[in-house]
Amino acid sequence: MERDTIWLILFFLFTLLQRLDAQPSDISRLRHIMLEKEAGRSYTRDTSYIDVLDSLAYGYYRISADSVFLYSKKALAYAKEAGYDKGESVSLRLMGNGYGLNGDYTNMLSCYQQALAIAEKIKSPLLIAKATINMAIMYYSRVGQIDEALALMEKAGNLFQSTGDSLDLIKSLQSRGNLWVDKKQYEKALQVFRRAAELATSMKNEYMVVTTNDLIGGILDARGLYNEGLPYSLATLRYFNRTDDKMRISRSANYVAETYLHLKNYPEALRYARQGLAAATAIRSVPQVRDADQILADAYEANGDAHNALKYFRLYKYFSDSILNETMLQKTARLEARYEFEKKEALMKEQQDKKDALNRHVVRIKELQISIAVLVIFFLTVLTFLLLRSRAIKQKNNQILRENNEKIEHQAIQLMINNREKDKLFSIVAHDLKMPLFSLRQMLAFLKQGALPEADIKLIMQELSRDADYSSELVSNLLSWAGSQMNGRVVTPVALSLQQVAGDTISLFARQASEKEIGLKNELPLTLTAWADRTMLEVLLRNLVSNSIKFCNPGDTITIQGAAVNGVAEICVADTGIGIEQDILKKIAMKESVTTFGTAGEKGTGLGLMLCREFAEANQGLFRVESNPEEGSRFYFTVPLVS
Repeated sequence: MERDTIWLILFFLFTLLQRLDAQPSDISRLRHIMLEKEAGRSYTRDTSYIDVLDSLAYGYYRISADSVFLYSKKALAYAKEAGYDKGESVSLRLMGNGYGLNGDYTNMLSCYQQALAIAEKIKSPLLIAKATINMAIMYYSRVGQIDEALALMEKAGNLFQSTGDSLDLIKSLQSRGNLWVDKKQYEKALQVFRRAAELATSMKNEYMVVTTNDLIGGILDARGLYNEGLPYSLATLRYFNRTDDKMRISRSANYVAETYLHLKNYPEALRYARQGLAAATAIRSVPQVRDADQILADAYEANGDAHNALKYFRLYKYFSDSILNETMLQKTARLEARYEFEKKEALMKEQQDKKDALNRHVVRIKELQISIAVLVIFFLTVLTFLLLRSRAIKQKNNQILRENNEKIEHQAIQLMINNREKDKLFSIVAHDLKMPLFSLRQMLAFLKQGALPEADIKLIMQELSRDADYSSELVSNLLSWAGSQMNGRVVTPVALSLQQVAGDTISLFARQASEKEIGLKNELPLTLTAWADRTMLEVLLRNLVSNSIKFCNPGDTITIQGAAVNGVAEICVADTGIGIEQDILKKIAMKESVTTFGTAGEKGTGLGLMLCREFAEANQGLFRVESNPEEGSRFYFTVPLVS
C-alpha cells in the first residue's frame, strides 16, 4: 500500500478524534442549540456555546471545508476572549483539519503544533493524546519516519487507555495497525486490528466494528485473498451508503471495484468503480478520482473496450501527475510551517503580555470589530452559497450533456458494428448458400442426362452431403441469430438439468463423432440445475460440440464439464483437437465472425461462436475461450443456478 493511501486513511481516522460527542448527522440538532443560545435573553459566548461551535465544525468535516473554517474560527476567537484553553486547543485542531482538506499543509501543521502546546500547558491527558496523534500523522506523512510515528501513536494510545476513553483508543489502534501494514508486517497489524475489533464489539459500536473489519479485509486483499476480503469491503460500503460520508463511500467503492477486478468480474468492477468515481468527484478528492479512473481503465481494457480504457487511462495519468506535483510541494512545506509556527508563537506571547493591559475602551472597540466581522462573514457566506449553488446547477447541466453525448456516441458505434456484422453475414449467405445449390442443380442435370458413371455419382453424392450439412447448419444458425436480433425476442428461463441437456446434445452428434472416430463424454454433475432459456441453451451447446467435432482428429475426445462457481453454473466444452491460433482468438474476443475449415475439410459458418456469446449474455452469463495451437480448446460459458 502506498504511503499516500496510508496517510489518507490515518488522516480521516483521526480527524474523528477531534469530536465533541458529535456526528455529521447531528448538524441540525447542533444548529438548533446554537440558535436557541443566541436567541436567549442571557445569551453569552460561554464555554458551552464555544463547544457547540466546535461540534458544528467537526460535523461539517467531509461535507464543507468552508463551514469547518467558519465555526472553528468563531470558536477560537471566542475561546481566546473567554480564556478557555481547552476550547482553543480543540478549535485549533479542527482548523488544522480544514487546512488539510484544502491541501494547505503549512497552516495545518502550525495549527496542530499550537493545539499540542496549549494541551501540554493545561496538562490535559486527553487533549495531549489527540494532539500527539495529529503530530504523529504529520510526522509520518511529511517526513516519512514511520517508526517515530508508531512511537507517538503508542504513546497516545496509552494516554487514552489511562483516561478510560475506549472509543479513541480503538481509533489509535486502527491507525497503529495501518502503520504496520505500511511496513508490510501484516501479522502485527492483524493483532492490533483484532484488539480494536474486540473493544468495538464490547462497546456495541457499529461504526467502529465496520471500520475495523474493513481494515482486516484490506490485509486479506494485500495478501491476495480476495474472496475472503470481499465480504468485509462490501459490508463497509453498505454501511457508508447509509451516510453522507462521500469520502468513505468513494474509498470503499474503489476497494470493492479493485477486488472484483482481481477476481476478473469486470461488470461488477465497472459498476463499483463508477460509484467510487461519482462520490470522489462530488467532494473533489483527487486521489480517489485517480484510483477510480485506474480501475475503470483496467476493467475496460480487460473487457475488450479499448475506447473507454484509453479514456480513463488518460484521466488517471492526469490526476497521477497532479498528485506527484503536490507531493513535491509538500516536501518544502514542512520547514516553512515550522518557521511560520515560531513566528506565530512569538507573536502570541507578545499579544498575551499586552492582553492584561487592555482597558474597557479597547474591549468595546474589539466587540465592535467582531460584530462588523460577523456581518462581513455572514454576507460572504450568503454570497458563497449563491455562487456555489449556481456552480452546482451548471455542473449538473454539464454532466447531463456529457452523459447524453456519451450515450449518443455509444449508440453510433454500436450501430456501426451491427451494420458491419449484418453486411458480413449477408455476404456469407449470398456466397455460401449459392455454391451448394449450384452444385445440386448440376448434379440433377447430370443424373437426368445419365452422363456420369456410378462411381463418380457416389463421390459427388458424398460432396453434396457435406454441402447439405453445411447449408443446414448455416440456415439454422442464421435463423437463430436473426431471432436473437429481433426486438420482440423474449428470454424464457426455466429450471434445466444441465446433464440432461448435454446428454441430448451428445446423442444428436453421436453418429457424426463416430464417423470421425472422436469420443464424446458428459461429465456434468446430476445435481447441477440451471435457470435458463432451454432453446438458447440447446443452440449454445450444439454449436460448441459441433465446432469441436470439426476441429478434432480421429482419436481425440470432447468432454462437457461443469460446476457451481460463485453462485452460477460454469460449463466447459473441452476438446483435445488442433486448437486455435492467437489471431483468431483475438477476433473471437472482439465479437467478430470467423470462418475456418475443419480437420476433414468441413467449413464453418462464422455464426456459431457469435451465437454462443449472445445467448450466454442473454441468460445473464459470460462466454470466453481458452486455446493453444495443437493443445486443444476450452469453451466456457455461465448461466444462473436455480435459487
